[in-house]
Amino acid sequence: MSFIGWLDHSEAEQRQIRDLLQMFTDKGTVDDLGIGTVRDAISNRLFPGTSVTQTRARYFLFIPWIFLRAESKYPTQILDRSDAMERHLIGSLLKAEDQDGLIGRQVGKDIRMLPSGLYWSGLSSYGIFLQPSLTRSQYAVLARNPRPTEVEDELVGRSDSFWHRGIPAAPDGFFEFTGADFALTKEEASWLSERVLLTERLRGPNLIGGYVRDLQLAPPALAESFWKGPLPQDTPDDLKSMVHHAERFSAAVQSAAILYNLMLREKRNDIDRGDDKHADLLRERLDERAETAQSINLADWASDLTPFWALVTSQSRVPVLTKSFIDQWCVLLAEQHLKPLADNAAARSLIRNREIQHKKAQARFANPARLSDWSGESGLAPLEFRWPQAKRFLTDISNGLHGSSDLAEETISASN
Repeated sequence: MSFIGWLDHSEAEQRQIRDLLQMFTDKGTVDDLGIGTVRDAISNRLFPGTSVTQTRARYFLFIPWIFLRAESKYPTQILDRSDAMERHLIGSLLKAEDQDGLIGRQVGKDIRMLPSGLYWSGLSSYGIFLQPSLTRSQYAVLARNPRPTEVEDELVGRSDSFWHRGIPAAPDGFFEFTGADFALTKEEASWLSERVLLTERLRGPNLIGGYVRDLQLAPPALAESFWKGPLPQDTPDDLKSMVHHAERFSAAVQSAAILYNLMLREKRNDIDRGDDKHADLLRERLDERAETAQSINLADWASDLTPFWALVTSQSRVPVLTKSFIDQWCVLLAEQHLKPLADNAAARSLIRNREIQHKKAQARFANPARLSDWSGESGLAPLEFRWPQAKRFLTDISNGLHGSSDLAEETISASN
C-alpha cells in the first residue's frame, strides 16, 4: 500500500498540497523525468520504514505517547486532544538547542501537517501501531470501543491495544510540555533498535537493520553516501549488489537531469536573449559527471541492465514507459560515455520527449508559461535513496545506546 493509503482523505489532500509546494522549494529532488518509482523501489529495499518526511527517531515515541494519553483520558476526543498535544510538543521542542529535523520549526504550532500524519505509515512499518489498515480517523472511532482489539502475528504477538505493549513510558513531566528534546534514552534507543530488527524478519535483510546491528556494538562510521563507506558486517550479496546498482543508477539519472537543465537553460536564453554563463556551467558539470562515470565504469553497467532490473522488480513494479526511458538512456551512456551527450541529437530528443510524455501539459518543453516560471534549476541533486533520513535515525539511536550527545560520525571521502 502506498504512503497516501495510510492517511484519511483530508490528510491526503494536505499531503498533495505539501508535495506540490515542495516541488518548487526543493529544486534538487524534482522528478521531471519520471524516475521516482525506481528510486523509491531501491529506497524501500535498502531502508524500509523510512520516508523523506521522517526526520528524527524520537517521533516514533512522541506520537504513541500522545495518542495513548488521548486514548486513555479523552477516548471520545482522541483526534482533537492529540492534535492539541502535538502542537504543544512543537512549542516545547522549539525551546531545545537541537532543532535539526523539527517538524514545525519554521511556522511553529500553526503547521498544517502534524508529525503523526507524516509518521503514521512508519509507526505501522515498525510494528508500533498495530493496525496498519486504519487511518488516524478510523483508529479514533474504533478506540472509543472499550472492548480490547487483539492482534496476533509474527511481528507483534498478542496485544490488548492498538499500540505495541512494550513502548517505553513517557518521561516524567512530558505532558506538561515545558521542555522536550530529541535525545533518546538508552531504554528508548534499545527498544527502537528491536523494532527495526523484528520488522526485518518480515521484510528480509536490509541495510537499516544491518546498521542497527552494528551500532548496538559501537558507534558506526556513516559515510556521506552509503556506497562510499563500509556496509554493515552481515550485508548479504544481493544487498551489496543493490548498493552497487544504486550508485550507478544515481550517476546515470543525474547526467540526464543535467542535460535536461542545459536544454531548458538554452531554450530560456533563446526566448529571453540571456547570456550563456549558466549553460556553460551545466556543460562543465556534465563533463565532471563523465569523469565520475569513468571511475565507476558506468558505461559497462549501462550496457546490460538485466541484473539491475531483476533486483528492482523483484519486489516493486516499474511502469513500462519509465523502464523504456531508462533503457534508452543507458544505451546512449554505454555508447557515448557521457562527454559528447551535451550536443547529442538522440540524447536531446529522448530527454525532450520523456518530459512531455511524463509531464504532459505541464511539460516545460511544451508549455511556455511553465518554462517562464522555471526557477533555473530542476532535479540536479544526486539521488540519495533516503540515506540522509536513515543516517539521522541511526545517529539518534547510536547516541542513545552509547550515551553520547555527539555520535562519533565521520564522513568518509571517496578516496577512502
